[in-house]
Amino acid sequence: MATVTIHTTHNVRIDYETATVGLRIGAFLIDLVIVAVVYLSAVYALELLRFDLNYVVALRLAPLFWLLGYFFFWEMVSRGQTPGKLLLRLRVIRLDGRDPTPADFLVRTVFLLPDAIFTFGMAAILFIVTGRYGQRLGDLVAHTVVINVRATGGVSLADILTIRDRSEHQARFVAVQRMTDEDMLVVKQCLLRYRRYPNEAHRGALSLLANRMTELLELRREEVPASKEKFLQTLLLDYIVLTR
Repeated sequence: MATVTIHTTHNVRIDYETATVGLRIGAFLIDLVIVAVVYLSAVYALELLRFDLNYVVALRLAPLFWLLGYFFFWEMVSRGQTPGKLLLRLRVIRLDGRDPTPADFLVRTVFLLPDAIFTFGMAAILFIVTGRYGQRLGDLVAHTVVINVRATGGVSLADILTIRDRSEHQARFVAVQRMTDEDMLVVKQCLLRYRRYPNEAHRGALSLLANRMTELLELRREEVPASKEKFLQTLLLDYIVLTR
C-alpha cells in the first residue's frame, strides 16, 4: 500500500496511506448516485410545477454542471470530503501540509472532465495506479493527494480528550489558547506516533515540535518541562480546559 509523507507547517513529518483506486471509484460512484437522484428529482419537480424547460439543456448540459458544482461545493465546505469520501473515510489534502484552498478544489473539479467524464474514468484510473501517490491528473496539477483516513488512524478532536482525566486540572500554559484545533491535532498526532513507534525519528519529531511550540507560545526555557512528551501532553490538556 502506498504512503505519502507530509511535512506540516510545524515541520513535523506525518505518514498517510493513500486511497486505493477501488475506494476512490467507490466514493465517486456514491457521489454520482447522489447527484443523479438530486438532479432527476429537481427535473421532476419542475415538470410538476409546469416550468417551460429546454430539455436539450436540461438533459445534456445541466447534469454536467450539477456534477462539477457538487464536487467543488462539497470538497470546499467539508475540507476535502464529498459525501462519498466521507462514507469511505477518504480526504483530500495538500502535499505541502497546508489546507487545500478553494483554487485547489476548483482545479480538481475542472480536471474531472478529462479524468473521469470525457474518458469514462479510464484516465483517472491510469494515473492513480501508475503514479507514486495514487494521484489523478487533477491531483497532480493541484498538488493534492487523497488519503485513507481510516487506515492512518485519523485523529479527531475527541481523541484529545482521551489523554487523561481533566478534573481539577489547573492550566499551566494559558498562551496555548492562541492555537487552533488543527494545531493541537498535529500535536496529538505526533504524540500518538511517538508512543506507537518510539524510534529515533519520532523522538526527533517530538523534540522539534516541542521547541516550535515553545517559540510560538513565547515561553522561557525554564518554564518548559525537561520531558518533551510531558510538555506536549500538558499543552493538550491545557488547551482542552481553557477552550472547552
